Amino acid sequence: LLPAAGSMLVAAPGGAVDMIFARASESGYEIAHRRSTDNGCTWSAPQTVLRSPPEGFGTPMPLLTANGELQFFWMVARQTGHKPGVDYFIDIWNAHSTGGQTQWSKPERIFEGYVGSINGMTQLASGRIVLPFAYWVGGRPSAPPTGSNITTTVYSDDGGHTWHQSSAQLTAPCVDGYNGANYGACEPTVLQLADGRLWMLIRTQTGRLYESFSGDGAEWSPASPAPFCSSDSPAWLVGLPDRRIVLMWNNCENTARVNGEGVYTNRDALHAAISDDDGRTWHGYREICRDPFRNEPPPQQGDRGTAYPYAVATGDGTILCITGQGHGRRNMLRIDPRWLDETEQEENFAGGLDGWSVFTAYGAPVRWWRNRKQGAQLVDHPTQAGAKCLHVRRADPDPPDGAVWNFPAGRQGRITLKLLLSEGCAGASIALADRFIQPTDEVGEQQILFTLPISGNGELPGGARLETNRWYSVELAWDLQTGQCRALADGRPVAELTQAHDNLGGVSYLRLRSTAAAVDPAGFLVAHVQVHVTP
Repeated sequence: LLPAAGSMLVAAPGGAVDMIFARASESGYEIAHRRSTDNGCTWSAPQTVLRSPPEGFGTPMPLLTANGELQFFWMVARQTGHKPGVDYFIDIWNAHSTGGQTQWSKPERIFEGYVGSINGMTQLASGRIVLPFAYWVGGRPSAPPTGSNITTTVYSDDGGHTWHQSSAQLTAPCVDGYNGANYGACEPTVLQLADGRLWMLIRTQTGRLYESFSGDGAEWSPASPAPFCSSDSPAWLVGLPDRRIVLMWNNCENTARVNGEGVYTNRDALHAAISDDDGRTWHGYREICRDPFRNEPPPQQGDRGTAYPYAVATGDGTILCITGQGHGRRNMLRIDPRWLDETEQEENFAGGLDGWSVFTAYGAPVRWWRNRKQGAQLVDHPTQAGAKCLHVRRADPDPPDGAVWNFPAGRQGRITLKLLLSEGCAGASIALADRFIQPTDEVGEQQILFTLPISGNGELPGGARLETNRWYSVELAWDLQTGQCRALADGRPVAELTQAHDNLGGVSYLRLRSTAAAVDPAGFLVAHVQVHVTP
């Protein structure tokens, strides 16, 4: 799709979608759009939307209201120093259109303070416009008990002419030693549910999104943990025309400090789940975007990864989403919600490793940067001409290989691998998880749900043994209701595994690891993977 850096998406009349962006013009500067009427397949030539906004006003966050007009929201910096909320501020400004988006109000400041990001707004059935955000309390450190930010809202009942701030002051707990900055509750997103309530999801440093509910957008319940794992990254909620809800977020386990030094957070994959019962239950939990450079050394400065989704539904329910951080990483996606309903997936490596994360993180961190390289590799199948296998081993003294593969989430399911232990293999593991854990993150692996360890001599937990240089069909069949997973080799039960942790959303990840204690060039091969789940 079109390059998306510096752009935002907004619904347009008739089920179309506009891409909003700032550009230079003969008059100096303007806000323009391209329009798509075919789910993002083609786009019109740029058209001017708003001429000559004030200096410092870049691409706005747009909202289409029920009367067909637009609301624009900008974050505009003013500063004499570098202390957020003290001498450095990022205010929120608003302008709104009339006359069928042909005339615009003068931009007005609707909140003064330090606002790090805007991640969604909505118009209620009553006509009220609600904008959630977090502001940095001047002088407050990013530290326990609740960090430096407070989440609240502003709202308007007259189409953006006047605005009022909610009395809500939503917070989330922080802890000492956290691997990251203890900003607290921040970067909220919001959606009105079918029962009329507003549902807010909030970025936190707790390992979970937090949630709050409101009947009017002004009064909010205390923030509490939502049933979604999150690596200190914001979410986005999309309401579909058929009233289903899609959530986009980083269903990732945060990275851990290494020898006390911080490591950049886990934003290697962005996920989506769908609910057809107003958010009570969810299925999917599928990777919709993977960092295209995740298996390479990362940049030494700046944010990176797949975070900060901004999405909109077209008239037929197709979702367009702009997401990503860092050079070459911000792109537009097109998602068919039916894909989130699928219950089967298969991999034979004919298409390479695009669907896998196979990087090895190694070395000492330096100012939140830690090096990476590709670990597991594709190799020729030993007996099938033209076919490929995944080779997992420990090629050098750095951490042994890991490989991670996402599939539709299931509370019950079975996954089958064609597996060969090479002669000299010094140990392996096959594991199932409910979130993205970086391939070689030994701390994150503590959150795995089920693990089948295979010793260096091929022995399994129940005493059965896999021979080397022989292909096996290894199956893991799990049931989260009972907390059990049965392992089979060529149809023969070989081990019973017990669920190690509570789950959030169901099993949705396969994890393969070499467990060699020393260099092991032999490792093991995987030629095929197939999974079937019951959400």
